[in-house]
Amino acid sequence: MTTDRNHKAFAPRRCALTAAPFLISLVALYNWVISPQVGYLRAVQRLEPVVTRMAEELDAVEGARDEKISTMRGLQAELAKVREGLFTCRESKAFIQDLPAILGKTGCAVVAVDFSVDVQETDDPNAVVVVETLHADCTLVGRYEQIVALLQLLRQNRQKVWVDSCRMDHADSRGERLECQLGLTLYIALQPGGFRP
Repeated sequence: MTTDRNHKAFAPRRCALTAAPFLISLVALYNWVISPQVGYLRAVQRLEPVVTRMAEELDAVEGARDEKISTMRGLQAELAKVREGLFTCRESKAFIQDLPAILGKTGCAVVAVDFSVDVQETDDPNAVVVVETLHADCTLVGRYEQIVALLQLLRQNRQKVWVDSCRMDHADSRGERLECQLGLTLYIALQPGGFRP
């Protein structure tokens, strides 16, 4: 009977010893495999609204960027058109030197030409173009057709020559010749921070 009692007392221990490694493996498996996955799933569930909101914000930013790029391209096209009408420093010097010849090419007699320069200073380091304004006050004598031909010749110039004023008076008593006072303006593009060569 003693052996029977010992046998009965060791039976639950034996079951416990047999089940213990299985339970330990089961707990370890849960802690190493299942528990992290459950944590990852919970984190993904919390992260999903954030990712969705970020995706929406990214779409909004891309839309705004595309709009700004298209606006920038439009402004660059406008700037290119404006630059076409501006003189460079060399072109303005050549035009000033050729101005008496241009005026004389139409048959007009040049009485006087006076120049003045205005520089538009800017403190903006990002300025694309700094513009210098050159004013030319010309007094010439010629027939009406010659003065009109001169204005057309100035209009055909690739760079814009602005006629600010045009005043005509009779130069002689017969009225065949007119004295014309022209106010011309040229816009000269300088490099930012640059100076005239």
